[in-house]
Amino acid sequence: MGAIEFSTTQKFLTDWITSKEATKSKGTTARYRYVVDKFIESLGSRAATNLGNVRPSDIAEFRDKQVKAGKSNSTANMVIKTLRIPFNMARRQGLILSNPADAVDLLPADRQSRTTFSRSQIADLMRVADQEWKGMILMGACHGLRLGDTARLTWENINAERRSMVLRPQKTKRSNSHAEEYPLHPDVVDYVAALSIHNSDPKTPLFPALSKRKLGGRTGLSETFRKLMHKAGIITEGEKLERKEGEGRRFFELGYHSFRHTAISEQANRGVAKEVRMKLSGHKSAVHERYTHHELEALRKQIERVPSFVKAEPDPTKDPGPEAAGGDEDSIGKLPDVTK
Repeated sequence: MGAIEFSTTQKFLTDWITSKEATKSKGTTARYRYVVDKFIESLGSRAATNLGNVRPSDIAEFRDKQVKAGKSNSTANMVIKTLRIPFNMARRQGLILSNPADAVDLLPADRQSRTTFSRSQIADLMRVADQEWKGMILMGACHGLRLGDTARLTWENINAERRSMVLRPQKTKRSNSHAEEYPLHPDVVDYVAALSIHNSDPKTPLFPALSKRKLGGRTGLSETFRKLMHKAGIITEGEKLERKEGEGRRFFELGYHSFRHTAISEQANRGVAKEVRMKLSGHKSAVHERYTHHELEALRKQIERVPSFVKAEPDPTKDPGPEAAGGDEDSIGKLPDVTK
């Protein structure tokens, strides 16, 4: 067997991060870099020694430091899973004989899960929200869009004639996926139709003020939405507990991402088929993609099965009158055309 090539831990891990910048999203790369930087810091002067000197105990100690700092077990486990990737690459390249991260056990998973917003909670949020946040709430509740994708929407994403939205989620930007067209829920159609347009440029943000805000931080979109929840009288269980000391991030059962759970659950409860829900929410599955072919109008009928969040539902015991039988597309708000 030939001699094992020498590489310091710091150099190898730093080079590995650099190589990932071309293939991974900014969010993933930032998460990897955080783990690598913290691990190198944890090793101290030993980070400048041979990569083969890293022991399973070093990684286990780093994992335990994450928990002591207030991180959840799931976050601490993610640290181990992240380190397994570069060390496994080093093993395949012949730089080390075995992967030290493989010898470290994962901690018991935290039993934390998101819950959904009730219709009354959504109504409370809509009452205290300004115009832009009302649109953000509807995009989340009706379509299950992620917070970043919603804030980045522009008029270019809206197809006025087809009453649809064309979107490629940020989470899939680095993959080979292409933009998908989704029918707009009637609530969203009405909301967009009522907006005043001050700029004919299709790249104008749908939510001008909110699009300039970062997702995280004290003044970011996530924290701003949490304050909006408080204003609406919505306090989650996680907020009733004393905050852990350290840098750990608390888990909240309700947050903007809960709208994604809400939208999909609403569709499921209204009888929308699983494969259609996956299509409408942008979830991918090779099996479903091969066997499912839905056209826009077929999808529109499914998304419109979810009743309005802002309009009172008609009383089924009353006669709707002759005008209800001949409803047409004009009964749904007409979207402004920004292409003119």
